[in-house]
Amino acid sequence: MKIKIIIITILCVILGLGAFGYFRYYYVFGEGVKSGELNYVVKKGYIFKTYEGKIIQNGLKSAPANGGTIQSNEFIFSIEDENVALRLMEMGDRTVDLYYKEYFHTLPWRGNSVYVVDSFVVKTNDLAKVSEIRLNKNELNMYVGDKKKLNAAIYPEESSERFGITWSSENNAVATVSSDGTITAMAEGETSIIASAGNISAKCFVTVDENREEE
Repeated sequence: MKIKIIIITILCVILGLGAFGYFRYYYVFGEGVKSGELNYVVKKGYIFKTYEGKIIQNGLKSAPANGGTIQSNEFIFSIEDENVALRLMEMGDRTVDLYYKEYFHTLPWRGNSVYVVDSFVVKTNDLAKVSEIRLNKNELNMYVGDKKKLNAAIYPEESSERFGITWSSENNAVATVSSDGTITAMAEGETSIIASAGNISAKCFVTVDENREEE
C-alpha cells in the first residue's frame, strides 16, 4: 500500500512539474501584431545563438511620471524560425507587420524576449515597385491542341511578396492562358501572351499552326 502511494505521489509530482514547465515556458499567453520600421535583426549569443530584432513604432512614449525624456516606441522581439529571420534581415528600414506569440518566460534557445515573431508582412506602401518581369520564353511556336507553360519572374524579388503574376491573351480565339501560365493553342493564328504585375508587363509572341500532318 505504501509503495502504491509513493508511486502515485511521484507521478503527481512529475505531472505537476510538467504542467508547471509547460505553462511557464510553452503556454502562449497572447498573440498579436506590431507594426513599425525595422531597426535591426541580429544573430547573437554566447552558447545559444538566437535571432533578436527591434522595430521602431510610430509615435512617442509618454514621459514617466517621475520625470524623464520622451522616447520612441520600440518593440524588441526574438525569432525562432531561421527562415523568417533571414528573410526579415533583408527588409532593413522597411515598415513591417510582425505577427508574434507572447510567452511568460524566455528559453535560452528560443531567444532573449518573451515576444517571438513567427511571420511578417511588408507594408504595401514600402514594397519595392516592380521594375521588370522576365519570361523564360519570348517566342513560342505551337500546334492546335498543344499546351506549353510559361514561367515568369518578378524583379526586384521582394516585390513578389506583394504582387502576383496576372496572365492574359491578346486573342483567346488563337490561344488561351491559365492562371499558372499554361498556354493552350486553340486555332491557327498569332497572338501575344501577357504577364503583368503592378504596372509592368512582359509579352511572349505565340504562333499557332494547324495540327501536325501524319508522316
